[in-house]
Formats: sequence, structure tokens, C-alpha cells
Amino acid sequence: MNAKLKEAASTVMSEATPSYPQQGTRVVSASKRNLLPNGRLIKDGVLLFVHAHPDDETSSTGATMAAYAREGAKVHLLTLTRGEMGEVIPEDLKHLQVGDPECTDNGEALGEYRTGELVAASRVLGVTSRFYLGQAPAAATGTRKIYRDSGMVWGEDGKPAPNPKASSDSLTAEPIEPQAQAIANAIRSIKPDALITYDADGGYGHPDHVRTHRAVMQALSLLKSSQKPVLVWGIEGEFDETDKRTQAAIYGSATAKRKAMREYGTQIVVTGDDTFEYSNGVEQKISGVETYRLLAGDANIEVPSGHEPAGIISTSFTSILLGIMAALGGSIYHAWIQYAGDTPIPVGLGLGYLTVFFASLWGATMMRRPVAAPIQAAAVFITIFAFAYARPEAPFVLVNPTAGAVIGIVGTCWLMGAPIIAMLAAPVAVRSLRHEKQQLREHKSAPSFSQPHKR
Repeated sequence: MNAKLKEAASTVMSEATPSYPQQGTRVVSASKRNLLPNGRLIKDGVLLFVHAHPDDETSSTGATMAAYAREGAKVHLLTLTRGEMGEVIPEDLKHLQVGDPECTDNGEALGEYRTGELVAASRVLGVTSRFYLGQAPAAATGTRKIYRDSGMVWGEDGKPAPNPKASSDSLTAEPIEPQAQAIANAIRSIKPDALITYDADGGYGHPDHVRTHRAVMQALSLLKSSQKPVLVWGIEGEFDETDKRTQAAIYGSATAKRKAMREYGTQIVVTGDDTFEYSNGVEQKISGVETYRLLAGDANIEVPSGHEPAGIISTSFTSILLGIMAALGGSIYHAWIQYAGDTPIPVGLGLGYLTVFFASLWGATMMRRPVAAPIQAAAVFITIFAFAYARPEAPFVLVNPTAGAVIGIVGTCWLMGAPIIAMLAAPVAVRSLRHEKQQLREHKSAPSFSQPHKR
């Protein structure tokens, strides 16, 4: 059940029943339960799925995509064609199908229609960004703006075979080199931790799926080691006992997968809570378990979490700069006072305190150094002190609590209170960083997607 099994303009059906790989039926005990490399938090993960046609992403990897998106990962989708050669199920849309007497545009309208389905399904799955081959960032010199669906026919053995009627601008008829370069550019731009595409056989043999695999593998060869995804996974077809490559089994969201399938009205009929059919009427299971085989990378590699503390020099420099900027901003509006009757309300002072606090908190948490807060507090105090006393005849901050003027009292509170407010960010940062470390420990000690999602 790795992908749609009907993409031909003229499908030659034999008496043999089409062969469908059954997804997620065999999960080995040592399988990984996460497509991301060890050490990478799911919420920080970046995944790139590369598919051949609209609806392939849903039928093959929809449960996985939805599960990762729900946990906060960035899920990107590159689709190589618009599925112009697909068979159309609804009678009222048959005129879109290539080969129908009313179809005169070689499937262009169907490609546009399926793009709308893809957009809707991507929204259901929580896709961060989606684009076609030939569109930025998957573009390069020599690539076409649009690659057409190559189509396929069924052989007498029920297996897919190349369609001899594929057009000259189809994915498989065009040179692979520009396609690989465009995919490489997309990888450089997105910087995925994990890339997911088809295995060498394309899952079940569709020519576009096979080409997609080959183009991806060639794209990887064009990249420097530092530019490559840490892990590259192929969608598993029929389970093979002799396949010793690392398996990953993701217990994803069957509910989201089923909902996304319903968006593909031209291609899929959802017949029940856990069953669906393509245009040939052969019933298949909607599986929330999707399995993969490692194509490239080391499944046991440990990568930095991306949450290492900044160096003390950069921490000090950044904290001082933030302190000066926060003190300057707060000093500009600290003396803004509103009155409720005769009662002064120091609105500017409150805004200044908030500016200093959040600047201090941001610095301490982003650099993962709580010590940034006291450094910033010192910078705040020195800056405000300079504003108050560098030019006694015309101070930028008036510090004079004994004169009775409200502005003098506010200035004193700004000078003395702002550093204290900046210091208060330190315990908040400590608590936040402790929670983050706890998440990392839990990530390392428990499988990520080891149980089916309930919704």
C-alpha cells in the first residue's frame, strides 16, 4: 500500500489482480521508531518527503507526516509531477482524464485539479511547505518548470510496466541530471535531518517512483557531506526477510491519513474506517503503521541536539549588547506617565521593565547560559547610570527622588529597578533549560512513535 497504483492514460488491465505491497504488516523487533537521528528532538526535527505524484505522500507516508507535524517537526514535501495521467474516479470529472473524448489538454486540467487536492491534503497532514520539481527551492539550470506524469500500464503478471505513450516532457523521458541538481538545491535550502522517498523498486514499480528514487540518490552524490541529510529512508514495499538494512516503523496517525485521503476525490474512495480503493476497485487497508528501510546514513549516529550552550566570550559580548540596547529602549520611554485624575501611572516604566526582562530572558535561553542575565543586568545598570550622570546639566534619565517630582522618582526606579528585573530572568531561564534537558533525556530513553496515535 505504498502508493497509488493507477497513473496511466490508458491502463492496460490484464486478468491478473494488481499486486499491492502491504504496509506495516511486518515490524522487526530491532526497528527504529524514529526517522530522525538520535539526539534530535522531534520538535526541532526537519524532514523532507520526496514523492512522484499528488496522493502518493498520503497513501504512502501520510500517517508519518501527520505524526511528526503534530509533534512540532517541520515537514516539507517535494512532489515531482502533478499526476496528469491519473485515472479519474468520479463520473462528473471523467472529462479531465487523458483518453476521454472530452479531454483535449493532455491532462493539464487534471494536474491543476490534483494540485488543489494536494494543497488540501497537505493542510490536513500539517505540511510546513510543499512545492513541485521545477519550483523554488527545487529548481536548477536545465530543469523544466513542469514535469508531466509518465503514466504506466499493467503487465500480464499484474505488475506495473512503462507506458509506451508517455509524452516527451514526462519525468522519465527527460534527462535525470537536471532533476537531481534541482533536488540537491532543495536539500541545500531546507537542510533536512531526514529525507524520505521510495526504495529502489519505487515501492511497486511505477516508472515515476523508480525515477524519483534514482534522482534523489543522484542528488545526494552532488552534495558535500555537510549538506547531506543525516538519514535517508526508503518506503518499504513487500517485507523481505533477507533485507538486513535498518528498518524504521512509525506508528502514526491513521485518522489524519484517512482524512487526507478523502481530499483526493479523483483518485481514492475511502470505503470504511480502515479501507480504501483506487479506480480498479481493489480494497486496501488504511494503515497507521508505516515502515521504511535505511538508504543512506548511520542509524546509530548521535547528533548534537542543537541546544549546546554558547561560549563564554560570545555570551558576554551578546549579553552586553542586549543590555545596552534594552537600557536605551527603556530609557527613551521610561518617563512616559499617564494620569488617572491626580494619580500618576508610570506606563513607560512598566514598558521599560518588560523590555529589560524579556531581552534578558531571550539572551539567557537562546544562549543556554543563565549567567547571561547578571551580565546583562550589569550592562543595563552601567548604561542607565551613564544616561543619568554623564551630562549632569542635561541628563537623559533624571534621578532625583528627593525633589518630589514624579519624573525624578520614576528615573530613580528605572536606574535601580531595571538591573533587578534583568536578574529575575535568570531563574526563569534555569527552569526552562532544565525542562529542555528533561525532554532530551526522555527522547533518548523512549521510542518516539512506538504506539498508534489515537487521533
